[in-house]
Formats: sequence, structure tokens, C-alpha cells
Amino acid sequence: MSNITDSQRLILQLLIFPESYDHIRLETGLSTGVVRDDLITLMHKNMIEVFESQSGTVGTKVRHFDNDHPEDFFYRATKSGLGAMRK
Repeated sequence: MSNITDSQRLILQLLIFPESYDHIRLETGLSTGVVRDDLITLMHKNMIEVFESQSGTVGTKVRHFDNDHPEDFFYRATKSGLGAMRK
């Protein structure tokens, strides 16, 4: 299992249920760039799932993620991501 950074662990702790990008930023206090980069890394490690935002609510799981607009999505930890928090 991949090692995760402290900031990635902080983000994963919020993602037991789907959460918006703005909620993640607000709750973690991390900078915009750190949150964006960590979400992309966690996604590539299959530790989070990404969902469309449909009128501010969670929509369907996405196949294409727009790196330039992370605020347009919701995020939720996968089983692998939840397991990585325990390490």
C-alpha cells in the first residue's frame, strides 16, 4: 500500500462521505494548490472516487476529471483510501 502525506491523510479523513472541494479546503485549512494536488494524487492512487456535481449535490461517478476545475466535483475515499489512513 502506498504511503500518504500528512495533508493527504487529513483530506482522506473528511472523505468517508462525499464532500465538495470547497468543504475540503475549509475544513483542512490547506491551500488551494495543496488540496488540488493531493486530490489528483489520491485519485491516481485509487484512494478516492470523483463524482460530478449536479446542482450542488453528488451526481454520477466521473470518467474524466478536469484538473483545472476541481471545485466542480465531489470526492469520497475508497476502501483503499480508508485503509491508508490507518497506517
